[in-house]
Amino acid sequence: MGLLLHVRQHNYRRTLPNMAASIHVTKFAAAERQLRAAIRLFFEEEDELAIHTVASAAYRLLSDLKDDRGMDEAADTHLTSIFYAVRSYKRGTLPKHMTSRPELMAQIAELAAVLPIEADSSIKDVKVSIDAESAQRYWRNRNKTANFLKHADKDPSATLAATDVDNANLLMQCVGAYTDLFKDQLAPEGLVFWLYSCVRDDDLSSIPPKLQPIATRLQEIHHDELRVFCAEYIRALRHRQSAA
Repeated sequence: MGLLLHVRQHNYRRTLPNMAASIHVTKFAAAERQLRAAIRLFFEEEDELAIHTVASAAYRLLSDLKDDRGMDEAADTHLTSIFYAVRSYKRGTLPKHMTSRPELMAQIAELAAVLPIEADSSIKDVKVSIDAESAQRYWRNRNKTANFLKHADKDPSATLAATDVDNANLLMQCVGAYTDLFKDQLAPEGLVFWLYSCVRDDDLSSIPPKLQPIATRLQEIHHDELRVFCAEYIRALRHRQSAA
């Protein structure tokens, strides 16, 4: 009986199909995970260079995915920076950090006088294109810090100015590229980062009524404690999601 059992086990092992499986990650899933992680690192006040590297990787993937769908991230970034400034100017809702700069206000007023953007305009109604040279210049400037952190083969003695690491701006561009593709706010990380950015820029005009209470709460928090609060808020939202 013992011999028979041995033979059966042997045959079972020989005929059993290979059950090994591998898990595959899509480009979108990789970009989403990198972006969400970079936002959490930002609010946890982790190393700025590490945050920049992770966020830059997400941004490159998102930009390539947009390109695959016929969109142009460089042109969209150019449009976003102009459209919302001009529309807010027409609405009279520009934040203080912009209205307190006469030279900047003069530039916005000049653009507002010639562009077909009104107080009730939607960015979906405006199209923009940029030439190849402008696109190359955008990516050269955008990738400068990321490339410094990736390569040392040609410039091992190079240095990086601390002011070249602007993670808040990079993450906002990442969130914008993500929402261009997938039309949601990457909750909870993307939602909290967007609210944080609105409060930081003193511009709550685009926040819907249902989110005004949390925006008001963020306004009440001292600047030095704001990122810590956002980190805790994200953890609470993630716990709520996992428990649902």
